[in-house]
Amino acid sequence: MPATHPTNGFDSSQSLTLDLRTQELWRNALLSYQDSRLGLSSDGRHMILSHYFERYSPTSNQWMEYSYKIPLGELVHWIMSQGELHVDRSTSTPNPANDGFGG
Repeated sequence: MPATHPTNGFDSSQSLTLDLRTQELWRNALLSYQDSRLGLSSDGRHMILSHYFERYSPTSNQWMEYSYKIPLGELVHWIMSQGELHVDRSTSTPNPANDGFGG
């Protein structure tokens, strides 16, 4: 049951689903749907994290969405300043004149 997210500027077809849950409560004839997604805004300048909740019953349908938006440049800066750096390199040593870095 793919839900259509109402978040403006968010293309849910190009997002990463982080969590998806459905639950049927048969005695109350209730169906609950939740998902969390991470994606880019349609202009590609912001990262958006959204949490979507929907409840179905024979008599009603309700939904709610929370979304968080951050400029992509700020997110990258935060990752670089707060993350743990790991560097891999080749085992062979290139000739400095041909290393591709103008050496």
